[in-house]
Amino acid sequence: ELYANFPGGQKISSDAWQLMIDTANAHYQPGVFTTFIGYEWTSMPDGQNLHRNVIYRDTDVPPIPFSSLDSGNPEDLWDALDAQRDSGKTMMAIPHNGNVSNGLMYDRKQVDGSAITAEYALQRTRNEPVSEILQIKGTSDTHPLLSPEDEFADFEILSAQLNASGDFSEPRGSYSRDALRAGIEYSHAEGFNPYRFGVIGSSDSHNASTSVEENNHHGKLPLMDGTAGIRLAKSIFLPGSMQRSRKWGAAGLAGVWAQENARESVYDALARKETFATSGPRMRLRLFGSFDYTAEMLQSPELLEHAYARGVPMGGELSARTIDSEGITSPTFIAWVAKDPEGANLDRLQIIKGWVDAEGSSHERIFNIALSDGRKPDANGEVSAVGSTVDVASASYTNSIGATQLRAFWRDPEFDRAQAAFYYARAIEIPTPRWSTYDAKRLGVEALDPVSLQERAISSAIWYQAN
Repeated sequence: ELYANFPGGQKISSDAWQLMIDTANAHYQPGVFTTFIGYEWTSMPDGQNLHRNVIYRDTDVPPIPFSSLDSGNPEDLWDALDAQRDSGKTMMAIPHNGNVSNGLMYDRKQVDGSAITAEYALQRTRNEPVSEILQIKGTSDTHPLLSPEDEFADFEILSAQLNASGDFSEPRGSYSRDALRAGIEYSHAEGFNPYRFGVIGSSDSHNASTSVEENNHHGKLPLMDGTAGIRLAKSIFLPGSMQRSRKWGAAGLAGVWAQENARESVYDALARKETFATSGPRMRLRLFGSFDYTAEMLQSPELLEHAYARGVPMGGELSARTIDSEGITSPTFIAWVAKDPEGANLDRLQIIKGWVDAEGSSHERIFNIALSDGRKPDANGEVSAVGSTVDVASASYTNSIGATQLRAFWRDPEFDRAQAAFYYARAIEIPTPRWSTYDAKRLGVEALDPVSLQERAISSAIWYQAN
């Protein structure tokens, strides 16, 4: 039907898809450089972003992809992917830009307004094992209005929809932490969880390069932010809707713990959610959970082997059945992070916990589990800031503060075996200049606020499933 009134339309789409396939295959070098065959499903009703990136595990792909021209309803996309899966193909859809979806990306109802069901939850988690939460068009981890007690929630927040008017994007239903909380509420009340997904970051650049370094940020779209002068509105005048690029960030990257640099291995790691997101720096973040870890494991040269053998990595699940059989009272976690070898030192390592109470309401709390420079929480649990070495005029910083690595053993001090919960790790860098500060230095103009930022890495969650 789509192509009935457009002669040659089917062939144009088929030829473009074949070019993508050929390009991905031509540049794939197992062990050196991994490419995936994929495309972007670009549904955006009234400027409310529902984009997904669809990627295939191997070369068994359809003759033509299911696009947003076929349907802008993500549930129809899942139906199409399920049909492809039934024919032997392996693929996933990865949501991105949830922050500008106006609450639709992780809504608490189906597209037609009906209640979320167990079947919907299974289909969604089957097709969307990970979500993108850090990229050029802002952060989709959490929002200050959703996490008012999180001092690091106000990071690269973009609250305007992508429509011409730039209407405010409703935070609830647009951010991943809120979705994870909604998921455990469903688990408590209904026995199913539609929002059990891992996380990645991506650049989302449309200029054939990865623009993630703050000091080498070259934008997303050349017309809108291709030069420092355009980004800071110093060289040409752009209409209001095109000046939004000044709010965009230099982010992000996907971290994937795969056995080898090859399509099948990387895809499988994405599918099992053993992934993390960074806002651009190449930090390396690990998180493992168990009912059988000890603090002494941190000193073992076989730490990684023990962590896998005695627990689960990010993306995994801890079961109450273990408590029943072993008589253990609370889960334990091991987390560690290494800085980007060419980037900034680390401020702190945290665990973000979400849980659901007996009434079915979810809550969240942030635990600082490792701090740089010998800092300790005070009597009220507060932690002093790491400080800042940023010099705005020269757009520079030094690594005279912070740590190159942080690691910790942590036991949940507030665990209740009857409460479903999730845990994920967040590593925070020391302050560094933002891309706009580097641009201001190049142009000899005053830097925009914020002049600095604290980049981060965020892991996929580990879930605790109560009885």
